[in-house]
Amino acid sequence: MSKRELVESKTVLEYLVMINEQSYSGIGRQLHITPQQFSDWIKKRRPIPQERLQALVDYFGVNQEVFVDSSNFVKPLTPLAKVNLHILLLEQKVAQLEEEGADEEDIEPYREKKRKLHQERTAEQRLTRVAAALQHCDERIDWIFDTVLDEIDCGRVDELKMRLTEEVEER
Repeated sequence: MSKRELVESKTVLEYLVMINEQSYSGIGRQLHITPQQFSDWIKKRRPIPQERLQALVDYFGVNQEVFVDSSNFVKPLTPLAKVNLHILLLEQKVAQLEEEGADEEDIEPYREKKRKLHQERTAEQRLTRVAAALQHCDERIDWIFDTVLDEIDCGRVDELKMRLTEEVEER
């Protein structure tokens, strides 16, 4: 199983539990949820009831849109969802530190990590777009990607950029 497949086999809720270093049973006890209920939600066997969803929102401090879909089933942990979640958590940490009056030098590493995550998010969004384009199974699209990748592999990025820029300007 690839790293991408491994990540996508998890859910956002499962990942929230892990990064908060909690256990299903520990969270269940605090929120009066049985381990079986929690497991059913994480494994997407059942949607999360609205009242339980609110308890989870309050517990993790994130909006429900972060971890459930419109039917209240937990979302898969895609690479993009993982990056977005990390950005959200860093934003919360920076806000907390600012509220506490922390020194700028204590806050800056979190901001730097957030900048790197924004770059990672851009790359993940690009990968998602490329994967979606390749799903069309169109020989023309495949040829375009192969041609562009061949140019990049040969180190002719500047020439490729110039040709593409000329094409856009001619339109």
